[in-house]
Parts: sequence; C-alpha cells; structure tokens
Amino acid sequence: MDSNFIVGTHQLYDRYYDDWNLQYRSYLGGTEFRNGQYLRQYSSDTQTPSETINTYTLDSDGAYVLNQRARVERPKSQRDTLTATDSTSGTFYGEKLANVPLYNYVKLIVSEYNAMLFRNPPQRRLPDTDQYNDFVMNVDGEGTNISEFMSQVDQYTSIYGVCHVGVYLFNSEVRWKIHSPLDLTNWEYSYDRDGNLRLDRAVVKLDECEEYTMYRYMDSDTIATVWYGGDEEWEPEDVEGYYQLSDGVWMIPEVNELGYVPLVTCYQSLKVYNNVGTTPIADCSQIQRSVYGDLAEIYSAITYSSHPTLIIDESTDQLNNGEIGAEPGSIVRVPTSLTGEQTFTYEFVSPELDAITEIRDLIDNKVDKLTQLAMLRSEDLVRSSRSGEQIEVYDDKLAALIRRKATNMENAEYHMWEITMDWLNAPMPDDFRISYNRQFNKRALEHEIAELTKILDLQAKLTAITGQQPDPVLTENLQLRMSELLLSTSTDSGV
Repeated sequence: MDSNFIVGTHQLYDRYYDDWNLQYRSYLGGTEFRNGQYLRQYSSDTQTPSETINTYTLDSDGAYVLNQRARVERPKSQRDTLTATDSTSGTFYGEKLANVPLYNYVKLIVSEYNAMLFRNPPQRRLPDTDQYNDFVMNVDGEGTNISEFMSQVDQYTSIYGVCHVGVYLFNSEVRWKIHSPLDLTNWEYSYDRDGNLRLDRAVVKLDECEEYTMYRYMDSDTIATVWYGGDEEWEPEDVEGYYQLSDGVWMIPEVNELGYVPLVTCYQSLKVYNNVGTTPIADCSQIQRSVYGDLAEIYSAITYSSHPTLIIDESTDQLNNGEIGAEPGSIVRVPTSLTGEQTFTYEFVSPELDAITEIRDLIDNKVDKLTQLAMLRSEDLVRSSRSGEQIEVYDDKLAALIRRKATNMENAEYHMWEITMDWLNAPMPDDFRISYNRQFNKRALEHEIAELTKILDLQAKLTAITGQQPDPVLTENLQLRMSELLLSTSTDSGV
C-alpha cells in the first residue's frame, strides 16, 4: 500500500479545488462565503484603518495631558485566521467583508432544480421486508430516509456537477455516505479486458484537524482507515489494531469482501473527466461573485464620498498639534496672511458618485444573464417574451436538464442498491424498479398521464377489433408507469 497515494492529491483535484470551493461557498453564503474573501483587495483597503483606539495620558492628579491613537494590530497567518483572529480585522477591507451584502442566487437556483426533481417523490419497488423497510427510513445511520438522502445527493450534484456515495458495511449494517468532490482527494481508474472503466482505488478525506488528517483508503482487497499526523512522531491514541505504514502515517486495514471499490459516482449532466462533471452553477457562481464585487465598489464609493478626505498643509497641521477636526463647529488655527493671498490649505476631497448608477446597471445586466444561464424564467423574461411559444422554448431547455438529472439519479441509485445487495449477499429482485420525476411542472405530468391513457385505450380497442393481444412486456411497462404517475400525484412519501 502506497502512503504517498493516500496523503497525496490527484492532479484534477488540485485543478478544480478552487472552483469547487467557490461553488460550495456560493451556495452556503453567510459566514462561509465571507471567509472566502472574494472581494478585490486594494492597497487603500489595508492601509485605511476601519477602527482606531484613542488612548489618553493623565498626570498624577488625573488631568488629561495627551491624546494618542493606536491602530488595531492584525495577525497575518492563515492559522491565526482559522483559530482566533481574522487578519483583515481593523482594516477597511475587513469592514467591506462584514457589510457588503451577498445576493445568493446560487442557493435559489439549486433549490429550484431540487424542487422540480422532487416535486413528485421518486417511486421505488423494493422487497417488502422489515430489513428493507428499516433501511429506507435510515440509510445513513443518522435518521435520514432514502428520499431525503437522494435529495441531498441531487443538491451536491447541482453544486459541484458530481457527487460520490460510499456504500459501506458497519457492524453488519449497510450505510450510505455522501462524499463531495472536495472529500475525494485521490483516485485511480483503469480499463478491463472488455474495455469497461473500473475504479481501482480511491481515497476519501473523513476529517481534518490541527493534529492529523483522517482518510478512508479503498481498493479491491482492502478498506482501511488511515491517520496522517502533522508531525512524523505523532501517533493515534485510544485506537486498537493500528500499525504504522510510514513516518506519520498509521492505519487500520480491513478485508474488502466485495472485491471492488464500493463507491458510486453521480453526475449532474455530462462527464468532463473521471470524477469531474458539468453544472450551470459553475458559471452562475462566477457571476454571483462578480455581482458581489460590484456591490463592494458601490459600498466603497458611498463610504469615501460620504466621508471625504481632509487635505491640509504642514504649517496648519503643526499649529493644531496634528488634531484637525472635520466636524461642524471645530476650530482650526491657520497661518496669518501678510500679502492678502491664501497661505494655507484646508479642503475636502471625495470621489464622484456618478459611477454608482453605471455599476447598478451593470449588476442588473449580470443578474439577467445569470437567470438565462440557469434556464429559469424571471419576471422580466416573461414580460419581454413576445409569445407563449417563446416561453415554452425556455421551459423545454429546463425540462431537458431535469430529465438528465432524473436519469442520472436513477442510474446512480440502482448501482447503490447493487452494492447493498452484494454486502447482504442477496440477489437483486426481478421486479426491482426506481423511477424519478422527469417532468418539471404539474401540467407536463398531467399531459404524460393523458398520453398513457390514450395508448392503453388504443391497445384495448385494437384487441377488441383484431383479437390479437399486444406485447405483454410493453403493456406491463405502460401500466407500471401509469401507476407510478398516479401514485406520485396522490402521496407525499417516496419510500
């Protein structure tokens, strides 16, 4: 077993890490997005303090004799930022991060996609036993039922374009676990003699802290839990059965009874590379970040214009001991003019506010393009459409996306059940079936039910006229699809 493979990262992981991180933070918003520090940092942002502390020097009688200003000290390391103090605190850049709002379109788009796919719950034909009924109500060991679990899988695929589900056996019980692309740090594929793609080995990062990083290593023979310490002399505590693989790397191996890696990869749409998929959120997150930066420019323009810079000459500054007041009613001492000409400088300088209107127009334009990329109908888009047919074109694009998502989800879940059956040493039932909603609105669902009804009625009429029975397999599939559609419209349970 190669310890360098376990603690290392795949080149595609390194290439897409920043983009995946941006897409995930864009979906979360709030503190996580702010901590990404996606605003452009100008030199004036760090040199301009957002907070100063006034200290007063008193004599022995308690009388005020001196006023001093102290700037807030800022740590500079990432460790200080993660553990205690943000390195931007005390600067105008930190003030912008704290006050510039985020319009989280990414979360709205992901939620819209997810609502369309799960508007009608998926229909499953599973063995009717206590074992399977208990499992579908708690597939991950944390009380999540199978429909909610697959809904989370869909959200991950919408955010990243790809998602991984590990099917593991813990204490004789099968559990499904979601792994994002940020968790799958290294992998290796090959082709078998028939030309089929096969996952040979993979590494999933389970936990990361100051002292160690915890991994799960999987290949066709072994499933191992691995600890990698930050110090070569580090050793895990209160763990039985582990041994040292190399300097700072400790592991607990277990035999993989399946003979293959129990990991299922689900793509949102097309596969770019192995474990790398496509999603509209990749482009939408970039636009959202750009809008976020434009809002920061408006915040800076308003801040600097509302509180302009005071410019004075050296002699005026010396006459006032460096304590020039910009507030109304302040007294400023200036040099005497002997020749009748002004010999001092005392003026406010601030940037123009004309650019704010242009930036706002630019933001509106970017938001319109964002909704078009997401293939969602905005109110402005509906109003600008010349006919209902043009709106249907937008709906068809979105419907095609939902159909691809539904197909990929069905295939991924089917593979999860295959691995589950292998763990349980149980055969796959002949009537096993999974069906996801392929229509993104209720009208399309009603239309499909009407078409199936016409086909079944036509088959019955042809049988009555010709006496020839239709294909039984086709008839069974049509009737099964009809029952699934009718059941999905009359129940809220997807189990």
